[in-house]
Amino acid sequence: MKQNSIVGVTSLALALFLVTGCGTPAPPTATATATSVPATPTVATEPASPLPTPATESPLPTPAMDSPVPTPVLEEPAAPAVAWTADGVIGDDEYDQQLDFGSIRLWWRHDGTSLYIAFEGDTAGWVAIGINPQRGMQGADYLFGYVKDGEASLWDAYGTAPTGPNHPPDTELGGTDDIVAFVGVEEGDVTRFEVQIPLDSGDAYDHRLEPGMAYPIIVAIGGEDEFNAYHLSYDRGELILP
Repeated sequence: MKQNSIVGVTSLALALFLVTGCGTPAPPTATATATSVPATPTVATEPASPLPTPATESPLPTPAMDSPVPTPVLEEPAAPAVAWTADGVIGDDEYDQQLDFGSIRLWWRHDGTSLYIAFEGDTAGWVAIGINPQRGMQGADYLFGYVKDGEASLWDAYGTAPTGPNHPPDTELGGTDDIVAFVGVEEGDVTRFEVQIPLDSGDAYDHRLEPGMAYPIIVAIGGEDEFNAYHLSYDRGELILP
């Protein structure tokens, strides 16, 4: 009976062992190994200011593709009210500048290329104008003319000395005669010329005349129809080219 009791106790103990978990062990559970990652330092920053929004200009209107492109209109210089004509008559509005020296009178205008000039004197002899003299009569570009027996003569001359009848024609000095057109008339005791000359002839014995400038002048009259006759009277003034 004692042996059976021991067997029974042993059997009971074995049963209790099996019930309390001494069976097959569970497989090992994988344990995560924590890796030490250095912390990224946090840098404190000021909040960025928002960029200003650029002002938006109004878009330019897009021209219609079929609209013609306007062509700029270039204004032409106003034409003179009266065309210049070498006829010996001073027409109304034919000239836009004038000088009156008493016994000698002068009219002129230019078109940017030519000078149109009229001069008359109270004489039946010669009349003359000298443009831009340098010393007395010297250096002046002369227009010298008279009407004899109904025939007009006019010279493109140059002053070679301060005094005296020292104004030979340009052609005698090696220059050129640059009178483009002229007419001379004698009416009683008045002799009158209308003349066209270039503003810039290129001749060494002619002065280059520029619009916007003023030039001293000599005007004179003589009592004879002779090229080298002395003057009766003379005067000085200024030729302005507007």
